[in-house]
Amino acid sequence: MLSARGARWAKVAYAHGVQNRYDPVKNPQGAVKLENAENSLMHSELAQFIDRLSFDQSCCTYGEGYTGSLRLREAMANHLNAHFAPASAIDAEEITFAAGVTNLNEACALVTCNPDADEAIMLGKPVYGAFSLDLCLRTGVDIEYVSVGDREQFTPACVSAFEAGYDAAAARGKKIRALMICNPHNPLGHCYPRETLVGLLQLCARKGIHLISDEIYALSVYGRPDRAPEAFTSVRSIDFSGLIDAAQVHVLYGMSKDFSAAGTRLGCVVSQNRGFTDAVRAICRFASPSQFSMQIAASLLEDQDYIRSFLATSRARLLHNRLFAESLLSEAGVAFHDRGNAGLFMWVDLRPFLPVAETGGDGWAAQKLIAERLEQAGVVLQSGETYRAPRPGWFRLTFSLDEESLREGIRRLSLVISGASAQ
Repeated sequence: MLSARGARWAKVAYAHGVQNRYDPVKNPQGAVKLENAENSLMHSELAQFIDRLSFDQSCCTYGEGYTGSLRLREAMANHLNAHFAPASAIDAEEITFAAGVTNLNEACALVTCNPDADEAIMLGKPVYGAFSLDLCLRTGVDIEYVSVGDREQFTPACVSAFEAGYDAAAARGKKIRALMICNPHNPLGHCYPRETLVGLLQLCARKGIHLISDEIYALSVYGRPDRAPEAFTSVRSIDFSGLIDAAQVHVLYGMSKDFSAAGTRLGCVVSQNRGFTDAVRAICRFASPSQFSMQIAASLLEDQDYIRSFLATSRARLLHNRLFAESLLSEAGVAFHDRGNAGLFMWVDLRPFLPVAETGGDGWAAQKLIAERLEQAGVVLQSGETYRAPRPGWFRLTFSLDEESLREGIRRLSLVISGASAQ
């Protein structure tokens, strides 16, 4: 009795909430969840901040509409101006809020591409796996994936790869309407250098397409004691004069990652394109943010002294946990992509441990098999196939959880790849 699209959606796997979570005292047999990119390292500080707030009756109303209160948009504009070093000051009227960046990913697809018309958004791979749902599930839009590698993705050489991908799609009759990047990158944890961003802006100008920069991890960038990694550069920090029409560039940001506030379900898109902004706001009625969440976020963003302290503590804890995870993985004989300095996760290489002898040499089947064994052992990672990894065996491991859970999760992983029992 379902519509054709309803029947199609019913077949799509969706993520359940965290169930049977490991706790060293209350639930030692529970599952260690290393797949969700949440920064639980700062939940205590955030909860204490919220406990000090009082909520007035306006939170019980529809407020000022569907796209973010003026107070929140002004607070976010001030925050972005303080931390993203924009070439031109960001104004509150450029900012549109919705219930999470997931909704705004979909909105970007809806307002830049025509449905069922062989139009697509171009992405480099590997890349955040849920883009395939965010951008495509309800929109009739396609994704054109371009292989740009783990390291080349951040060098100016990626511009040629994207241009070749654009031209190849055009030769097949597919029209690319936008290029989307993650900066900092998910799952690799890199920041894009300024020269690469300039090259991508020039490419989008030549092709007449949008550049959408997902900067959700912008302030979850930490130093390294062993090297000087790339610092975060927002695409908005670049002067667009002579490079691209500012109306073609859009930035996504939100409260979930840098502020450990995924539960507030608050994301925003920043654009100097009035038509784009109006179109996104028109459909935000279907993803209106909570008045309570907006008051929490506005109060947080208005207290920049607190924000600076909060972010400094978060970065220190992220670096500590990253180095701790690297140490545990190295002890277990597990390699990983070692250039990351941003985000909440690591790109882990389990290729040497794939049970290919059991799958007739099929690496992707072996990856699925080891993922099942990890889950049976009570540790869950994100499979690289989700991220369009070019080769089987890569997994994303989130390290931004308490040290005891992280230790136990990697212990269980080690037992699985060594063939021992995780009990």
